[in-house]
Amino acid sequence: MALTRLGLNQSINLASNVTGTLATGNGGTGATSFSPGKILQTVTSTITNSTESTTSASFVASSLQLNITPSATSSKILIFVIGGQAYVDANAERMHTTIYRDSTNLGDSSRGLANYSTNSAKPSVPHSMLVEDSPSSTSQINYRCYYDSDGGGSVYWGTGSMGKMTMTALEIGA
Repeated sequence: MALTRLGLNQSINLASNVTGTLATGNGGTGATSFSPGKILQTVTSTITNSTESTTSASFVASSLQLNITPSATSSKILIFVIGGQAYVDANAERMHTTIYRDSTNLGDSSRGLANYSTNSAKPSVPHSMLVEDSPSSTSQINYRCYYDSDGGGSVYWGTGSMGKMTMTALEIGA
């Protein structure tokens, strides 16, 4: 394409007449396009020095949550939770943890995404979860951690001696 001088009231069609890369030093990303598999956005939520407990056999909401608004209905959302600890007292058989998208459990309806079991009190163990979601939405979505007790005893979930727990959501272009 030849370089053309524009008059005062002329314009350039940016969609079809401009190509190339805007350098990162000028505010660009260095990319010429966004192909499938690229991370489009990252949202992180962290809680510190917090431990929660329940004896409920039904999933209860924890304080760890985040909101993300996907940019396309075809996007995938990868959610991971890192840094927490779980503890099951001697009267509980196991603890289940899961992640909900709004009101939808992304794990098994009764066992969630992860569980910890014991026949007697155990020390706190590291806790993590990972799940990929396909929400097919461009509306704001709330992802929240839930947990329950199986067996009637107390279960504890939170930061424990680790100090903080982080939940991160990555929007991945499809």
